[in-house]
Amino acid sequence: MWKPVAIYSAFFALFFVTHIIAAANDMNLLFQLVAGLITVQTMLVGFCLHFLGGDPRTARVPSLGLSAGLGWAYAGMSLDYTIILWVISALVIQYGTEKGLKYGELAQ
Repeated sequence: MWKPVAIYSAFFALFFVTHIIAAANDMNLLFQLVAGLITVQTMLVGFCLHFLGGDPRTARVPSLGLSAGLGWAYAGMSLDYTIILWVISALVIQYGTEKGLKYGELAQ
């Protein structure tokens, strides 16, 4: 059960460190590419875990923290009302992912 979470976390950490290094070295294209990957990975955390063979329900709580951090980053590292929009969006996507995958499996 924890193997998909560990793989997801390792990729997230790799992307996060890469985007910091790219920003520090003025590699704008790499920074934007990795920031986009982090955004997609954050918003689709449940689907990513499912794709890795895990249970998407384990992404419920982490998606809140990840999306809040993403919103904070997009808000220029300051508190802004848009952070809650990122959290709500992540919750809606997570809920939709769980419901969609529930019916995507074969009946036994």
